Amino acid sequence: MKKKNPSIRCDVESCKHNDYSCGYCDLDEIQVSCNCKNDEVEDQEETICASFECNDAKKES
Repeated sequence: MKKKNPSIRCDVESCKHNDYSCGYCDLDEIQVSCNCKNDEVEDQEETICASFECNDAKKES
């Protein structure tokens, strides 16, 4: 088994990269995407990222 990555927490039990016993992913990196047509995402529900926060400074520019 790969070494766990303590910077990527994961609770998706069905993923083969998840070490559910400790709640971490064993990948070196992951890609988080938006599932919408508009790149101007403002709400977490528009992403698949549970850590998403809107960058209000970017919206104002």
